[in-house]
Amino acid sequence: MNKSETLIGAIIGKLSGLNKSREKFMISIFMLYLGLRGRYNFLNMARYGEYGEQTYRNQFDKPFDFIEFNTTIIKANCSCHLVNAFDPSYIPKSGKETEHLGKFWSGCSQKVLKGIEIGGFAVVDVENNTAFSLEAIQTPSVKELKAEDKTLVNHYVSLVIERKENLISFSPYLAVDGYFAKKEFINPIMNQTELQVISKMRSDANLHYIYRGESTGLRGRPKTLDGKIKMQQIDKRRIKLCFENDEIKIYEGIVFSKSLKRKIKLAYLELNSGGYAVLFSTDLNLDGQTIYVYYKCRYQIEFLFRDAKQFTGLTQCQARSESKMHFHFNASLTSVSIAKCVYFLKDRKAKSESFSMSDVKTMHLNKIMADRIFANLEIDLSCKKIRRVYRDAIWLGKIAC
Repeated sequence: MNKSETLIGAIIGKLSGLNKSREKFMISIFMLYLGLRGRYNFLNMARYGEYGEQTYRNQFDKPFDFIEFNTTIIKANCSCHLVNAFDPSYIPKSGKETEHLGKFWSGCSQKVLKGIEIGGFAVVDVENNTAFSLEAIQTPSVKELKAEDKTLVNHYVSLVIERKENLISFSPYLAVDGYFAKKEFINPIMNQTELQVISKMRSDANLHYIYRGESTGLRGRPKTLDGKIKMQQIDKRRIKLCFENDEIKIYEGIVFSKSLKRKIKLAYLELNSGGYAVLFSTDLNLDGQTIYVYYKCRYQIEFLFRDAKQFTGLTQCQARSESKMHFHFNASLTSVSIAKCVYFLKDRKAKSESFSMSDVKTMHLNKIMADRIFANLEIDLSCKKIRRVYRDAIWLGKIAC
C-alpha cells in the first residue's frame, strides 16, 4: 500500500500546474478511492478521509489532467505491446439539475434507461491482457446533440479525433465493438487521423470478393467485385486459413464492404464448437490472427468498467455539475488502474495469476481503520511484534493470501 502512495506521488510530482496543496489532495483522494467503504459521496469521504465535506466539493470542481496522469502510469508500467480501446458505459443517475441527463442504452439491461453516459478511452496491455483507463468523457443527451445538429456517432468521432495524438502515441490501432462498424464512425477517423480501426461485423454483413482477373477490354467501368460472400459458407480458396488451434480457425482475406464503402481486411472466425464471427480491420496489411487478438483484448475495457462500478464507486457520484462528475468518473477509473499497476503488474509471480480488486479494496479499507486506531493509541510501529500485528490487521478478510 505504501507502493500505491509512492507511485501516485511520483507521477503527481511530474505534472505541471499543481501546487503543494493540490498535490497532497490528489494523493489523498486516490488512496481514499481504493479503500472507502459505503457510498462515494462527499459526506462519506469526509468520514474516512483527511478533509472536510466542503473541501471535497471544492476540490472536485477544479480541473485535473487525468489523461496526462494516466499516460505517465501506462508508459512507466505497461509492456510495449498496447492497443487502444473505446466504449461507452451507462451510469444510472437522476435529478433534474444533473447536467447531460437523458436516456441512454444500458448493455446490462438491454434497453434504454434514464441516466447519463460516459465514453471511456482505455489502453489495453496485450501481453498482460488487462486494460488501463486513459480518460472518460460524459456524453451529451440526445436532445442536446439534436440542438447542435449532431448524432451520438458524430460525438464519439469527435472524441477520438480530439485525442488522436494521445492515442497514436500508444498504438496505431483502435478497437471498438460492433456498434461502431459503420461508415459514419470509421470514415472520418480514417480521413482525419492515422488510426486504424478494428471491429466486428454483423453475421449477415454485405461483403464481396475482390475481382482479381484481367480486364476484359470492353467498354464501361472495369469489374472490381467478384460476387457476394456467403457468410455461412465462405470460399476458402480466396479467404485462406491463417491460424488454427483446438478452439478456433481463423481465415483472412481482403474484401469489399458495401456498408463501409471501402476495402477491409477480413478475419473470419470458425469456431470448432459451431458458429462463426466476422471481425475486420481497416489496415489491409494486418494479419487475421492479430485482428482476433486485438479485438479479444478490447473486452478488457468492460472489466475496467465492472471493477470501477463494483469497488471504486463509478455509479455513485453525488454531484450534478459536469466538472465534478468528470472528476469523479476519472478518479474512479484511474484508481483501478493504479491498483493494477501496484498489485498485478509489479508483484505477480506468474502471468496466469489473476487480479482481485476485492482484495485491494479490503486491504486499503483495513489500512484506513488500522492507521486511525494505531495513531490514536500512539503505538510505535518500529517494534517487530507490533508490525506483525499491524500487518495481520491489514490482511484481515483478504481472499488470496
